[in-house]
Amino acid sequence: MKTENTVINNLSYTLHIQYQNDEKLRMEFNRMTRQFWEFDFENYYQSGFWDSTCILYSLFDGDRIISHTTVSLFTHTLDGQTKTLLQLGTVMTDEEYRNQGLSRFLMERIQTDFKEKTDGMFLFANESVMDFYPKFGFVPVQEYEAFQKTAHLDFTKKQEAKKLNLDHIADLKLFENLVENAFPNTSFPTKSKGLTFFYCYANPEMGYKDAVYFIEKLNCAVVMEIDEKILHIIDIFSPVPTDLNEVIAAFSDISFTEVVLGFSPDQGNFEYRLWKDEDLQLFVSQELQESFEKYQLKIPALSHT
Repeated sequence: MKTENTVINNLSYTLHIQYQNDEKLRMEFNRMTRQFWEFDFENYYQSGFWDSTCILYSLFDGDRIISHTTVSLFTHTLDGQTKTLLQLGTVMTDEEYRNQGLSRFLMERIQTDFKEKTDGMFLFANESVMDFYPKFGFVPVQEYEAFQKTAHLDFTKKQEAKKLNLDHIADLKLFENLVENAFPNTSFPTKSKGLTFFYCYANPEMGYKDAVYFIEKLNCAVVMEIDEKILHIIDIFSPVPTDLNEVIAAFSDISFTEVVLGFSPDQGNFEYRLWKDEDLQLFVSQELQESFEKYQLKIPALSHT
C-alpha cells in the first residue's frame, strides 16, 4: 500500500494505491463500485485470488473516495518473448467532483508509474468519454470475433468433457494448476490468473463459475456456454497447444449451429467478423495500434475490466 497527499487545482486530496488489504478503504471502494457498476470486489478479495496484478488507484477527500481507476497487468507472450500489458478499468468519479481534473491526474500518474514497466496499454470506454482518451495517446481500434458454422467443423475426434465444481477443492486445484501453466492459445495472449478467477470463481452471479469443464484426454480446462444454439468457447487452459476442433468436438452432444470464440485463435479454419462490446470502444496505446490494424484481433473475454 502507498499513500500520498496531493494537490489538484489548488485542492488537497489523498492518493491511495494498492490498498485492498485496508478494510476501511476497501469498503469505501466497494461502496463506490456498487453505486457505479452494481457489483463490488469483496468476493474477489475474500477468494484469495486478488493478487499484485490488480492495482487500485484512488483519490480520497477525507474518508470519501471521489475518483478511481483500476490497473490490471497481463503477461503477454509472443514468439518466445514475454512482455507486460496494462489495462485501465473501473474508471469512475463522484458526480460532485467531476470536471476538476481528477481522472486526468490518475491517468497521468498511472502512465508515469508504468511507462518503463509495460509494453502497451488498453482500455474500454463508453461513448460519453470518446474524446478523453486520445488526449493521452490512446487510439480507437476495431475488434474481430472468430466463429465457425457447425457444418464446417470436424467432430470425428470426440472427447469427453466433465463439468468442474469449483466448490470442491480437488476441482479448484485442478483448474488453478491449468490456468497457472496454460500455453497461449490465442494470437493476442493476456494471461492473468487473478482476473481469470475473478470471472470463473469469485463472482458466480456475473461470471462463469458454472461454466468450467475439463477434458481429461486433452488435459484441458474449457470455459464454455451455450446461448441460442451458439456454442461460446470463452477460453481454454492447457499446458500444451490444443487442437480447437477437438475441444469443440467434446461438446458435440449439445445442439448448436455455430461456435464463437472469446479470443483470437492462433490456428486456422475460423472466419472473422467485426465485433463490438455493446456501447464500449476499445482504445489501445500506440505500441499496440499496428497489431490491431494489421490483424483481426480481439481482447480475450476473460481479460475485460
